[in-house]
Amino acid sequence: MDAENEKIFRESQKVWTAVEELRVNESVNVEAELEKVKQGCSMYYVQSTDDDLQITNKKDREDPEKKPTLSPVHHLSIFMLFLRAAAIFILLAVPSFFLFRYLQQPSMKELAATTSRVESLLPDGSKVTLNTGAVIRYPETFKGKKRAVSLEGEAYFDVTHNAAKPFIISTDGIRIEVKGTSFYINTRSMSGDFELVLTTGQVELYFENQEGGARILNPGEKAIIHNNEIIINPNHDANYMAWKTHRIAFSNDPLNSVAATLSKVYQADVRLTNPVLALCRLTATFDNQSLESVLNVLKATLDVDIRNSGSIVEISGKGCR
Repeated sequence: MDAENEKIFRESQKVWTAVEELRVNESVNVEAELEKVKQGCSMYYVQSTDDDLQITNKKDREDPEKKPTLSPVHHLSIFMLFLRAAAIFILLAVPSFFLFRYLQQPSMKELAATTSRVESLLPDGSKVTLNTGAVIRYPETFKGKKRAVSLEGEAYFDVTHNAAKPFIISTDGIRIEVKGTSFYINTRSMSGDFELVLTTGQVELYFENQEGGARILNPGEKAIIHNNEIIINPNHDANYMAWKTHRIAFSNDPLNSVAATLSKVYQADVRLTNPVLALCRLTATFDNQSLESVLNVLKATLDVDIRNSGSIVEISGKGCR
């Protein structure tokens, strides 16, 4: 419940409690007393004093020698009637307010890449590709002044341009704001850090509630968030999109980096059984080839042994000179 709704609820609760206390403590017949007030309204003046409300008979008013007559019962009846009317109004208005707010909220949709990559169009025409394990949540229609979605995992976005209605991605207290851009994002990289690589356009990256400290990325730059710090550098990973395109290019890359890339692209756990194998380097290009084909090239090129059990691939050997 937000602060505004909680305030309304608390006020209505106070009014209702006050009415109930009056009802228990007083045995006045409000309806009968109200009828008396109506019948005698032409006979009385209402006079306010510092201590109480006085209802004075007109005849007494005409006779200045006669003391005014107090009518606290009438005062209490009117006050109780007012409180009850206020309570009824609030008790009817509050549920109506919450119902209106609920009906105004667009229903949310969830798209999950459970066992394989998923590509989809969002309500504004933006394209999103989710890698295995990723989940995106978004409204059926983008209402208001922004297009807000939330993401967990690895994805690639090609956002439809709309300068008046920015596209905002939320994840773990981080906000990515774009107007029309294509970029890669991984909320849980192998290193545990948040990663974002910009392909086209421009992106603003900031922490929740710190929009004033936004960092701007330009094409070809990569941002990581490590220890609550945004670090931006040129992107040197040519294979950051290989999981989507299945085109992999290695240029004198160390074997531990090759293993990490293959793990991401083929959703397998590729391991080096001997740390000295990290000194081996590979130069090769693969385009939509199976994991088995890639492993055969590694075996022939680097003189290593490979054991593939399906979900785990172990690369072993004595190392490279």
